[in-house]
Amino acid sequence: MSGWWDLGEWSGYRGNELKFHDVRCAFCGEEGNFEKVAHLERKKSATSSKKINYDTLKCGQCGNYLFVFWSAGNGLYSFRTLPWFQQTKKHPEHWPEDVGKYWLEARRSIESENWIAAAVMARSGVQLVARNHKAKGKNLE
Repeated sequence: MSGWWDLGEWSGYRGNELKFHDVRCAFCGEEGNFEKVAHLERKKSATSSKKINYDTLKCGQCGNYLFVFWSAGNGLYSFRTLPWFQQTKKHPEHWPEDVGKYWLEARRSIESENWIAAAVMARSGVQLVARNHKAKGKNLE
C-alpha cells in the first residue's frame, strides 16, 4: 500500500461498507460488538468517487472508543484502527517464569481463536503449578 487512498483497492474484505464483525477492539479484543458514535468522510477529489471514511466506534464490551478509517474500491474494503489490537507480550510479573510461559501461549491462542491450542496450553500451565506444589499422580484428577 503506497498511501491511505489505496485502502480497499487491491486487497481487503468483500463488500463496499465496513462490517463491524471484522473489527477487533484494541482494549479488550472483542470482535464486532460496536456502536457507531461518529462518521466523517472525505473525497479524494471533486471528480473522484473514492473516499476515506472516518468512524468513531464505542466497544459494547469494555466501553472504550476506537477510531477506524476505511475505504472501499473494486468490491473490496479495508480498514485500519487506532489504537490497533496488539497481541499479549508478557505474563503477569508475579507468576513463576515457567508457568507464565504456558499462560502466555494460552492467551495468544485465545487472541487468535485457536481454541484447542489454548486449552492444551492452559491445562499444561495448571499441571505445572500442581507439580510445583508437590501434587502426586499421573493426571490432573
